[in-house]
Amino acid sequence: FGSETMPCYMIPRGEIIAVGGSYLEGDEERSMRQTEIERVVGNAQKMGIDVEKSNHVGAWVGFRPYRPTSRLELDEEVSSASGVKLVHSYGYGGSGWTVFVGAAKEAASLM
Repeated sequence: FGSETMPCYMIPRGEIIAVGGSYLEGDEERSMRQTEIERVVGNAQKMGIDVEKSNHVGAWVGFRPYRPTSRLELDEEVSSASGVKLVHSYGYGGSGWTVFVGAAKEAASLM
């Protein structure tokens, strides 16, 4: 289970665990298809979640901005012209949950 276009992950979010997911480039469907829900529930079970005893709280899709390469840098032009430091940090796509702490620390170090 889990592949480049159908990854499998769990993300603790307070009282819930978000389980996913998919990466379907160009797909603009705004709700999960029944087959996707079944696959995600099956993956949750494979990762050790007792899906029979768990409360399903919802299903949603997320459109993630993506660039071929992420950007994390101090904008020297704006910073020198205005005296205000501007740091760009974006383009992580679906990896945002994985890299956000490191990206935030790196962005803070540029300040």
